[in-house]
Formats: sequence, structure tokens, C-alpha cells
Amino acid sequence: MDQRALYRDYHQPIYHACLRILRSSEEAEECMQDAFIKLFTKGAPVFANNAACYAWLHKVAVRGAIDRLRSLDFRIGLESESIEGHHQLRNAPSEETVIGYVSEEGDTVQKVNMIKDALASLSGGYRTILSLHLFEGYDFDEIAQVTRLRPSTVRSQYARGRQKLQEKINALWTR
Repeated sequence: MDQRALYRDYHQPIYHACLRILRSSEEAEECMQDAFIKLFTKGAPVFANNAACYAWLHKVAVRGAIDRLRSLDFRIGLESESIEGHHQLRNAPSEETVIGYVSEEGDTVQKVNMIKDALASLSGGYRTILSLHLFEGYDFDEIAQVTRLRPSTVRSQYARGRQKLQEKINALWTR
């Protein structure tokens, strides 16, 4: 396994996964570097191919990013957000609604950047759960395991976060 080739091929996707969770370039870079250090120095398992190596590396980096958030009062943010809104969500927007904005006529790059900004403005708990589900492909049970939350909490945080994201996007488009 050529370490330089692995780093060259995988450092950017790993960095961006961490950045979506942490919202800090420096923290995301440190988290990415920590994952590669674990891979190269701490006796990582032997992988059948590069795809398996990438999957392991991605998992380590995402968990590291979540641990960093947790150390920055991640749990306090989730607990206060879950207390503030125990109402049932009606007419919650779907992912297709959010993504539908991007496929409309107009400046797609600008719209994508607006969506990224809206996602970045969400609190750490919402942003993490939305990012893990929508961008990283984790299901709710996997997110619950990684974040050490109950699956029902993850689902409700996802629904609330999705609604807040939709509200922020709608506010940006009506300006």
C-alpha cells in the first residue's frame, strides 16, 4: 500500500467530510491528518483493496470529527435544541425539495453555495446529523451509534434540522 498515493487520492474527500461536520478548516484538517496517522502508524487492519481502506479511513475520520464536536459541547447543543421544540413536524420538506432548488433554472453554483451556507449556519447537532445522512449515506441507526444518541433522537433531530434548513433556504430565496 503506497502511503503517498493513498493520501493523494483520499485526503480531499476525507477533509470535506470532516469540514461538513466541524465547520472549521483547521479542525477538519487536524481530524483528517489524525485519521491518516492512525492508518499509517497505529497498525490499521490489512485491507483487500483501496476501497476498503477508504471506507475504514472515512469511518475513522467521521468518528474523530464527531468526537471533536462532542468535546466542544456537542451534547449540550443537542440537548438544548431537543428541549426547545417537542412539537410534531407537519409538512416537513423532503430532501428532494431541497435538492429541487438546485435543479431549477439559474445560477446553480450560486444556489449550491447558498445551500452550503444555510447548512453551515445550523447548529452542530443538526448539521452533523444532516451531513451524515444526506452526504455521507449513514442511516439513522448508524448515526445513533456514532453519536451515542438514541435512534429516535437522531430521527427527530434530523427532521427538525431538515425543517430549519428548508426555512433558511426559503429565506435566502425570498430576499
